[in-house]
Amino acid sequence: MSVNDTNKNGKITINNTEFIVYDDSVIKSEVEQLQTEINELDQEKHTHANKTTLDKLEQSGSESTIDISKLTVHETAIDNLSSISHSHSNKSSLDRLGISSSNKLTIDNEEEVSNEYTHPESHPASMITEDSMHRFVSDAEKETWNGKANGTHNHSLSNLIDVEINPIQLKDRDVLVFSDGKWQAETLNIEGNSLKLEDYSINESIEYLIPLDVIELQTIKVTKNSITLSWKSNPRNLYPLEYLVFAGDTLAGTTSENSFEITQLMSSTQYTFKVITKSGISRSIGRSIIAVTQGDFVLSLRGGSDYVETPPITFDAMEIICSLTPKVNSWSNYLIEGLASGIQIYTQHNGASYRRSWCDLYVNGKYEPSTSYGIIPSGEIVNVRIEGLEEKRITDQFNIFASKNNTTTMQGLLFRVRLYTRNGRGDLILKSDYDFTNKPAANYVTDLLNNSPALVIHGSIFVGN
Repeated sequence: MSVNDTNKNGKITINNTEFIVYDDSVIKSEVEQLQTEINELDQEKHTHANKTTLDKLEQSGSESTIDISKLTVHETAIDNLSSISHSHSNKSSLDRLGISSSNKLTIDNEEEVSNEYTHPESHPASMITEDSMHRFVSDAEKETWNGKANGTHNHSLSNLIDVEINPIQLKDRDVLVFSDGKWQAETLNIEGNSLKLEDYSINESIEYLIPLDVIELQTIKVTKNSITLSWKSNPRNLYPLEYLVFAGDTLAGTTSENSFEITQLMSSTQYTFKVITKSGISRSIGRSIIAVTQGDFVLSLRGGSDYVETPPITFDAMEIICSLTPKVNSWSNYLIEGLASGIQIYTQHNGASYRRSWCDLYVNGKYEPSTSYGIIPSGEIVNVRIEGLEEKRITDQFNIFASKNNTTTMQGLLFRVRLYTRNGRGDLILKSDYDFTNKPAANYVTDLLNNSPALVIHGSIFVGN
């Protein structure tokens, strides 16, 4: 390339060295053009009046449009929130609280509050409030009481209550002996190991003996408005006795007899009666019995196919509270007969007397010794009790008011059937109780004590009591 060549780009050789040369006039011209355009853009830029609001907006997700018309509403809400503030009256105290790095409550950056409670090992006595039933006892008081309990006590025999003696003090080794109906003071003869009677005596016993409770307490007659109790005196009681009869907590009356009738009761009502034995000023604890008055109905058995059937049952005594009307000129009228035990009670004399087999018979609590001529009154409520011979337990299935094959029946009214068992002392304890004075919904009567199966009624009707 020559020096005067119009093409400004190329190679030149100087002193045999080749150099590449360029013409940068075009580049400069392009740079100047770009600078001019930048200046023009800078002069044409603009600003937004709501730039602060727009700076708060972000576009995310697939959104491609923004509803500009709602920006003013949001901007107003944001500004309102910014202007709302509140304060606490105890702000100075709250500012002192905090949470430490171990998640414990702090006060003034100090972990002074623990989140665990430790109960103290002891409490001061001052925190206990005393009253009339709760008092502290001092060591001095304990010592005084213990000294009295362990002390030696000397009492004059003449100071004993209810004892009449000569006021002369008894000497050492004197003894009291009850002889010939009175207390006497006697002196031990040490040398001869014998007793010598002295010249003074006591006219009454020093202590009272508590009487024993009655035995075999039972109900022998129950109506809608009355209940008659019967019992026996304990044979170990030695003195004349009186009996206090209570209905609940109310004294119904006193008697020296072995039976008592409580009246003015309500029908179909359960009562608790207690009989207390009294001797002088001493009383027994008392023996109780629960009894229920009759209801407004009674089961009427008219002979024929009318009878009551028991399932196989076990008992020491059975009570049948009934009113019997034996059929006149009938060969026999059966009150009860067992299926296999041979136990039976029936009459062949129009009710004048009854035969019994393999059982003992009690009528209204009284033992009937005759096996052929036992008396059961007709036309009145009676309590017929059956027990095994020599108090043996009975197990069998029975028909009541009928023979075991149902061919020979009895007429009358049936009020109640009770089963008893004996305890270790030989007393009869009520085991099962069947009430026929409240009309059942079906043809059977259940045990009120839920100890035995139901009794089934065959034929028969319930009539007003």
